[in-house]
Amino acid sequence: MKHFVPIRRDPYLVLEDALRSGWQTVDTIPLRGEGTFMVITLSGLHRRAKNRRDYRRFRKADGYGPKRITVNAVDSGNYLGAIAWKWDTPTDQ
Repeated sequence: MKHFVPIRRDPYLVLEDALRSGWQTVDTIPLRGEGTFMVITLSGLHRRAKNRRDYRRFRKADGYGPKRITVNAVDSGNYLGAIAWKWDTPTDQ
C-alpha cells in the first residue's frame, strides 16, 4: 500500500496569495514602538508580532524562501521569519 506524501508548502506561493488578499510586503513593516501587527511566517503561519528594532534589516530571497525579516511573537517572544504583514484588527471580547 502506498502512502500519500504531502507536498511541502511553497513560501513564494504563500506570499503571492497574501499580497493578493491585502497583506503588505516586509519593506513597509512597522518599526519598534509602532504597535503590534499580524505576520505570515516563512512556514505559512499567522502570528501576532512586534518589531524590536528601529531599523529594517532584511534577509534576501533565496532557494529557501522570499525576502524576509525577523520579528518577535507577542504571545511567546519567539523569533519569527516574517514574509508579509498587516495591522492587527482588535477582537471583541
